[in-house]
Amino acid sequence: MAYKLDPAAPLDAEFRRIAGEQLRRAERVLVAADGDPNAAVHEARKRLKKLRGLTRLVRDARPAFHAKENARYRDLARSLSGARDSGALVEALDRLADHYGAEVAPTVFEHVRSELTARREAATSRDLGPAIEAAARSLGAARHKLDGFVIAPKDKTGDAAAIIAEGFARTHDRARSALATARKEGDDEALHALRKRVKYHWMHLRLIAPLWPEAIAPLTKAAKAIADGLGLDHDYAVMGQHIAAEPNAFGSPRELAVLAALIDRRQAELRAAALDTARRLLADDPDGVKMRVKRLYRAGPARTASDPDAPVASPLEVLRQAG
Repeated sequence: MAYKLDPAAPLDAEFRRIAGEQLRRAERVLVAADGDPNAAVHEARKRLKKLRGLTRLVRDARPAFHAKENARYRDLARSLSGARDSGALVEALDRLADHYGAEVAPTVFEHVRSELTARREAATSRDLGPAIEAAARSLGAARHKLDGFVIAPKDKTGDAAAIIAEGFARTHDRARSALATARKEGDDEALHALRKRVKYHWMHLRLIAPLWPEAIAPLTKAAKAIADGLGLDHDYAVMGQHIAAEPNAFGSPRELAVLAALIDRRQAELRAAALDTARRLLADDPDGVKMRVKRLYRAGPARTASDPDAPVASPLEVLRQAG
C-alpha cells in the first residue's frame, strides 16, 4: 500500500512496513549514487522527510522512539543538503521567466541565470562521497531500530485510532497556528514556517487516505498546492537575498530592478493563493478534526461504491458527516 496506512492492520506493523520501505529506498538510491550523486541526494532527502512525517503521526505510541529517530532523520537530511538547494534557485528563475518572459527582455533573466548556474555547478562539484557513505550506514542502522517499535496490546496507548487522530490533529493545529502567524506577519520566515507545517499535514493526509479516498484526495491536492506554492515563494526570497548580497555578480542595476519587481509580483500572487487555500483547508478546529479521524480510522478502510455514478459530496461535507 506504499505510503498509506491500512487501518485493518496492526499500527506498529504498518509503521515498520512504511518506515522500512522508505529507509530501504533511501539506502538503495545512495548506494547506487555514482551516476548522479546530486539526484540521489535529492531522492534520499525526500524519503527522510516522509519518515519524519510518519514518525510525527504516531509519536504518541512511542514518544521516546519518535524523539530519537526523528532527530536521526533530521540530521541525516541536513548532512546531505547543499547542491539541491542551489539547483532549486535555477529552476525557480526558469519558472519566473516562463511566467513573465513575454513582458520583459531576455537579458533580465540571462545574467542572473548564468551566475546561479555557476554557483550550482560549484556546489555539485564537491565530493559527496563521504557524506553519502556515512548517510547510507546510518540508514542501515535506522532500519534495525524499527524492530523496537512495538505497541503492547494491553498498553493504554494501544488504541491505534486515538494515536493517529492525536497525531493528525496536532499537526493540523500547528498548521492553523502557522497560518494565523503568516496572515498577521506576512514575512518570509512566517510563510516558510507555514509551508513546513502544511507539508507535514499533506503527508498525514496521504497516510490516512485509505480511510476515505474520495474525501481526502482533494484535501491532499490542496495541501500539496500550498506547499509547492510557498516553496517557490521561499526560493524567490532566497534568490533575492543572494542578489542583494552581491548585486554586481548578477547583472546591471536596471536589469536587477526589473527582476526584483517581477519577483515581488510573483511572490504576491503565490502568497495570496496559498493563504486563501490554507484558510479553507485548515478551517476546522482541532477537536473536531481529532474526533472525525478517530471515527474514520475505527470504521476501517473505505469500500468502493457499488454505483460508480453516485454523486460524491464535497470533502469537508463528507468529513463532517463522519463526525
